[in-house]
Amino acid sequence: MTDISPARRLASWLLFLSMLITILMLWGGFVRISGSGLSIPDWPLINGSLLPPFSEEGWQAVFDDYKQAYPALTDGMSLGTFETQFAIEYFHRFLAALVGIVLLAIIIRARKHPEVWAVSKRPLLWSGGLILVQAILGGMVVKLDLAAAVLAIHLGMAYVIFAILFWQALKLSRLGDPLRAGHEKAQRFGKEAIAATLIQVMSGGLVAGTGAGLVMNTWPKVGDHWIPPLSVMWGDFYSPVWANLWQNQILIQFFHRWWAFIVAGAVIHLIIKAMKMNLSPRGRLALRATATILVLQILLGIGNLLMKVPPYMAILHLAVAFLLYMVLIIVTHEVAYEPA
Repeated sequence: MTDISPARRLASWLLFLSMLITILMLWGGFVRISGSGLSIPDWPLINGSLLPPFSEEGWQAVFDDYKQAYPALTDGMSLGTFETQFAIEYFHRFLAALVGIVLLAIIIRARKHPEVWAVSKRPLLWSGGLILVQAILGGMVVKLDLAAAVLAIHLGMAYVIFAILFWQALKLSRLGDPLRAGHEKAQRFGKEAIAATLIQVMSGGLVAGTGAGLVMNTWPKVGDHWIPPLSVMWGDFYSPVWANLWQNQILIQFFHRWWAFIVAGAVIHLIIKAMKMNLSPRGRLALRATATILVLQILLGIGNLLMKVPPYMAILHLAVAFLLYMVLIIVTHEVAYEPA
């Protein structure tokens, strides 16, 4: 008989790591909105060190590097303002390093329990590899001056890593519980809703990175059109022409607006299916929350558009998107099991 207590302990650690990734992701949104993302132009070191400056001369040297790299951004900026932005970005990097360290500790701990390691090896190692890729993407974001496409991939990768680790935490917490007969169809609906939400999140990253939320601030129409002219959405003013996909503000906003209906349809489809099933308490709680979160997220999206993306609304929109993603993962996982 399998001793499930090591699995439950590992599940708790993975839940902790998942919440740490949540904080990291939300803080990353704050980094972007506060304009702090380029305040440390070096990566991965800072003037040859992993630590921030500790002297006035050190701060001035780092500030001078920043002013030289981005003269337009630093025109009129005080050293105090720079130090604040630096601290915001540095904390983002610190959290990212902490995520990697905690995952390494979890892998070492899991290897001590062969039965737990057997069911956790693949997701843990995949997550480790993706975190390394994510760190490189973070460096590319800095080196490429916050390129919108790289920002969107960086955001999407954070969601993928979270999903792998959070799913494994849920799986280990129910290790040994009986599976529900014929659960595959309902779980497929859930995975479709999760995938649709991930695409929407990444398109939202493009909206944020390109400033697409600051144009065509009308709803439900896009300016004067339900569908903007093709010449506007796929123009030859971008080179190469397919750069419209990640640079054309109107095309990006149009996709983000209307893909939201695909997400809503997929989520409602899952809700209808899951309502007919007897779920675990946490599954029922997540299911009840899903519809409310979906409506709130749609309203926040419309509000962001009409109000031209005030910072607090942008952070709320990002946080609620993540909350929707999380409850979809819970519901999708729980439909596979008989209620506890």
